[in-house]
Amino acid sequence: MDVSPRDFRDIQTLVRSLCGLVLTDDKTYLVRTRLESVVQAHGFATFSEYLGRLQEFSANLMRDELVEALTTGETSFNRDTHPFEEFRRRILPGLADTIRRRREALYPVPLARLWSAGCSTGQEPYSIAMAIQDFVTANPAIGVRTEHFPILATDVSAKSLNLARQGRYPEREIDRGLDREQRFRYLNQQGNFWTVKDEIRRLIDFRRLNFIDRVANLGPFEVIFCRNVMIYFDVPTRQRLCDQFHQLLAPGGILILGAAESLYGLNTGFLSEQIGGTVVHRKTSEILAVD
Repeated sequence: MDVSPRDFRDIQTLVRSLCGLVLTDDKTYLVRTRLESVVQAHGFATFSEYLGRLQEFSANLMRDELVEALTTGETSFNRDTHPFEEFRRRILPGLADTIRRRREALYPVPLARLWSAGCSTGQEPYSIAMAIQDFVTANPAIGVRTEHFPILATDVSAKSLNLARQGRYPEREIDRGLDREQRFRYLNQQGNFWTVKDEIRRLIDFRRLNFIDRVANLGPFEVIFCRNVMIYFDVPTRQRLCDQFHQLLAPGGILILGAAESLYGLNTGFLSEQIGGTVVHRKTSEILAVD
């Protein structure tokens, strides 16, 4: 089934309006391979007929299906390794100190909240939760508990979130990023599948969220992981998203992006710094002017 240049342009415009995803002009093959079965399942003979139906007011579920098909869900446990190593070694001790100071200041609820933004099928927030459990177990004298580090995990894909909530992964996914000790400590084996234990799953609140929407009431957070997400957005969308992250982070809070991502060219209130082997972006009190 062919995708005409006009069909492709219409898909580009529609997907960008629905979720902010930018499909570059070389993605015709990706669109065809990911959508052809969807088009056929709805009984349409051409992409043009399918697109005509998508434009109708009542086609909300079909538009959600379109976003599901085209959003990239690549992820793995402890992806790229070093951000999670530095989270364990340097960031978590700082968060524990923040909780201690808040407790001494008689905060009503002294927590250090974290957000996995664009969590896909859940490997990232589960990796964060495992790191927290390891830290709390290894440092009983500090007096913090795992529930002091609640994790919000969001994604635009309802299908991915359903898989994340189940926390059930095939052997090949477990082999990507988890060592033998972590595997047996935090998952239960069921045949060829492994399920994340309840002690880890209960730390995470999974919710559906579209980055196109305003998210002003979610914060504040101490750390936001938004890794390998912004590379799929155009500059105006990345700018708006960074503005929202800045608003939602507590003073001095940290934004962690993917290895191939940066804030170059954006007007943000973040200062980039090196923490061990990872570049993070720390919230400052003011939005900085671009030179």
